[in-house]
Amino acid sequence: MLQKAQQIWTSIRNSVANNFRHATLNFLFIILFVNLFQRIFGPENSIVGVIFTIMMSASMARDLTATPVKHLCIQGAVLVLMAAAACFVSNTPPLLALPVNLAMLCLILYAFTYEYVNQLYFPYILSYLFLVFISPITPDQLPKRLLGMLTGAVCIILYQLINGRNRVVETARDVVVSMCGKATGCIDCLLSGKGVPQDPEALRQDLCKLSKIVYDRRRKALCISDASFSMLDTGRGLENLVILLYELEGPVTAARAALLRQVSRQLSHFKSFMLGEASSLPPLDPAGFTIPDDAQTDRFYPCLSYIRSHMLQMTLPEKRSSYHKTLLSFSVRLKAALNVSPVRVAYALRVSCLLALATLAVQALQLPHGKWLLFTLASVSLPYADDVGTKAKKRLAATVIGGIAGVVLYSLIPSAAGRTAVMMLSGYLSFYFTDYAVTFACSTLGALGGAVFAGAFGWASVGSVLLIRLGYILLGIGIALLANCVLFPFKRKKATGQLWEKYVATTGLLTRVCRAEQTDPQLYYSLVIQAHLLEDKLAQNAKDLNWEDAGDRLEACRKAVRLAHRRVAANQI
Repeated sequence: MLQKAQQIWTSIRNSVANNFRHATLNFLFIILFVNLFQRIFGPENSIVGVIFTIMMSASMARDLTATPVKHLCIQGAVLVLMAAAACFVSNTPPLLALPVNLAMLCLILYAFTYEYVNQLYFPYILSYLFLVFISPITPDQLPKRLLGMLTGAVCIILYQLINGRNRVVETARDVVVSMCGKATGCIDCLLSGKGVPQDPEALRQDLCKLSKIVYDRRRKALCISDASFSMLDTGRGLENLVILLYELEGPVTAARAALLRQVSRQLSHFKSFMLGEASSLPPLDPAGFTIPDDAQTDRFYPCLSYIRSHMLQMTLPEKRSSYHKTLLSFSVRLKAALNVSPVRVAYALRVSCLLALATLAVQALQLPHGKWLLFTLASVSLPYADDVGTKAKKRLAATVIGGIAGVVLYSLIPSAAGRTAVMMLSGYLSFYFTDYAVTFACSTLGALGGAVFAGAFGWASVGSVLLIRLGYILLGIGIALLANCVLFPFKRKKATGQLWEKYVATTGLLTRVCRAEQTDPQLYYSLVIQAHLLEDKLAQNAKDLNWEDAGDRLEACRKAVRLAHRRVAANQI
C-alpha cells in the first residue's frame, strides 16, 4: 500500500515538474484570450472565446501550416455555418429545427472524423452544443457572433503558424535521425556477435509518421511536393538498409566487419546532416561499400546512394514548392478528394441522428440541465462500439470523483470569489494530466461550480445539483450504450475487415503502378502514403483484437510492394 502511494506521489511530482511551464503559460493565455474576446465581442460571446481556446489547442493534432489560406477558408466556412445553425436551432420550434440541426451535426462529424489519422470532431461538436445550449443568441445578435467566429478562425491559423511553424521540419528530422539510429543499432549488434534485434518491423512506425507528416502537408489530394516525395523515399531507403542488414545475420568476416563500420560512419554523416551539424554530405566511394565475390553486399552502395540523394533533395527549399502535375483525369482526382468512407458515413449518420433527436427531446421537454445529457452523448458515442463501454466508465467515475470534490468545496466556500478560485484551479490542474478520467474530473468540478455559482449553498443544495448532473450523465450513458452497442453497433472487427480489404487493394494497385512503363508520381506516392496509414491503423486494431497472423499477412503485402519498388528505385539512382 505504501509502495503504491509512493508511486502515485512520484507520478504526480514528475507531471508537475514536466508540465509546469506549459500548463501555466496555456492557462494564462486562455484567461487573457477569453477576457479580450469578451471585451471586443460582448459578454454574450464569452463562450465563443472559450470555444476557440479549446479549438486552437485541439487543432495542433493536425498540421495546417502547409496551406494556411485553404484551411482558413475551411475553418471560417464551418464556424460560420455552426453559428448560424446554432442560432436557428435556438430560436425555432424544436421540430422545425430538427433537419437543420441534423444536417449540421452530420457535416461536422463527417468532415472531422478520419479513418486512420487523429480525430478532430469532438471539439467542434462540443463547441456547436455550447452555442446551442450554454450561450444561445437571438437573430439580431447573430452578425456580431459571425464576426467573432471568423476572428476565431483567423486565431486558429495564427496559433498553428506560431506554435507549429517548425514542427514539420523538427518532426521529420527526428524521425529520420531515429531511423538512422536504429540502423546503427543493427550494425552494432552484428559487429558484437549478438545477431540482429528481434523486431524486424521497428522502422514501420517511423515510416508511418513520415507518411502522416506528408499527408497533413498536401496542398490537396494528389498534390504532393517533390520534397515530400524525397522525405518518403529517404525513410523507405533506410528501411531497405535495415532489411539488408538483417540478411547479413550470421558469422561476420573481417571484410564484412569493415563494410559494416563504413556503413555506420555513413549513417553518422546522415545524422549530422539532418541535425544541422554538417552543411553537406560527403560523396560516396563505391569501393568502400563493396566486397568482391560477396553477392549479399552488392546492394549496400546503391541503397546508400539512394538515401543520400533523397536526403539532399528533401532539404532543398525549392523542392518544397515544386510539384509534379498529375496525369489522372478530373473524375479520378475528384473521387480522391471526396474520399468517401463507409466508416465515417456510418459514424456520422448514427451519432448525428442520436444527438439531433436528443436535442429535440431536451428542447421539447424544456429540460433545464438537458445540456449535460447532450454533452455525455457526444463524448461517449465513439466510432467503434468496442470503446463505448470503457469511455462510459471513465466518464461516470470522473463525474463521481469530481462531483464529490465539488460538493465538499462549494459547500464549504459560499463566497463568489472563493468559488471562482476553485473553478479556475480545476481548469489549471487539468493541464497536468492526459488521462480522460482525470481531466474530466477537473471539468466536472468546474462545471458543477458554474451550476451552483450563485444559486446553491450548503450540503443539501449543492448535493442536489450533483445528483441532477449524475442523473443526466447516467441517462446519457444508457442511451449511448443502447444506440451504439445494441441498436446500431459498428465494431472494430468489422471496421478492420473493411480496412484490410482496402489495404490489399491499395498495395495491389501500388505494385501494378510500380511495374508500369510510365508512372504518375502523384498517384504512386499517394498510394504509398495511403498504404502506410492503413497499415498503421490495421496494426493498432490487430493489437486490440489479438489478431495473431496480422504481422505475416501485412508483411506479405509489403514484400510484394518492396520488390516492385526496387525497380523504381533502381531507375532513380
